[in-house]
Amino acid sequence: MYHKVSRFSIYLLLSASLILQLTVIDYIKIFNAKPDIMLLLVIFFGLFFGGSVGLETGFAAGLLKDILSVDIFGINTLTLAITGLTVGILSPKFFKESRITQMALVFAFALFFMLAHYIFNSFISKITYISFSEYLFGLIIPASLYTSFISVTIFPILMSRYHLEEKEEFL
Repeated sequence: MYHKVSRFSIYLLLSASLILQLTVIDYIKIFNAKPDIMLLLVIFFGLFFGGSVGLETGFAAGLLKDILSVDIFGINTLTLAITGLTVGILSPKFFKESRITQMALVFAFALFFMLAHYIFNSFISKITYISFSEYLFGLIIPASLYTSFISVTIFPILMSRYHLEEKEEFL
């Protein structure tokens, strides 16, 4: 069963998460890794509201990131939109109310997003400032883990806000 979510609500959350990402998140780095709240929202909306909402959320989040980024314009828009769409398409295959499943999915899709970002950036710019192994072990895996751990607190809040059932009580 799909619930409805307003665009205004999504855009408001994305704007608030962008402000958090630019201000507060730098202060909670662990081993130079920080969670990606905007990516977390893209995964949440794709997982619980389907591919079209995931795509739109990813596109909007990516556009916001690209506007404020020194990265190649469009990389974030493309990779977050693809991530949101992919999460939404695959979401019926998962028991998404389980927190363990949520964490695993956030970790997997964070890896997917960051790997896609690295690959697209490498193809477009032809210049890489960091080796793939350094990027993978120094940034992708730690940031994906951190983002998945943060999902344990953010997903239940969002599920409650959008009246999505939580069937698993012990986690």
